[in-house]
Amino acid sequence: ALQKEWAEFVGSKYCLTTASGTAALHMGLAAVDVFPGDEVIVPSYTFLATASCVMHQMAIPVFVDIDPVTYTMDPARIEAAITPRTKAIIPVHIQGCPANMDPIVEIARRHGLYIIEDACQAHGAIYKGRMCGTIGIAGAFSLNNLKNLCGGEGGLFVTNDEDVLKKGDLVRYF
Repeated sequence: ALQKEWAEFVGSKYCLTTASGTAALHMGLAAVDVFPGDEVIVPSYTFLATASCVMHQMAIPVFVDIDPVTYTMDPARIEAAITPRTKAIIPVHIQGCPANMDPIVEIARRHGLYIIEDACQAHGAIYKGRMCGTIGIAGAFSLNNLKNLCGGEGGLFVTNDEDVLKKGDLVRYF
């Protein structure tokens, strides 16, 4: 019931419950085939899970500085961090403040990169009429007891892509 209700709430086709927000991020990376040695762009200001989930895939987190006004990933600094090994970008909607997604989406489109949103602190946050966590190929939410929507522990993985859902589900049990 939680999966169905959360998917409806955020406007996503699919939702899977997870052990944590970190697990949901890890599922997203695995689901888009981030492999050892691939690079994933992450913001320099975030909880350690954003980068550690990249390392769980034996990939390399590449840190991009934040915008000092929004405290989210600075889109103007992303392209300088892209290399031929870059596979994905993880923007973080930190403390409920949405990342500037329009330029991030455009950069990802131009370079053929996946976006996995870290919405672990952004339950119900909206970016230009869309729920945070639903703009990229996948989104991750945390239900940790310190989050604005706490469940003691756990997480939520959302996507509109059935293949990403199936691949993410393969990782969920680990």
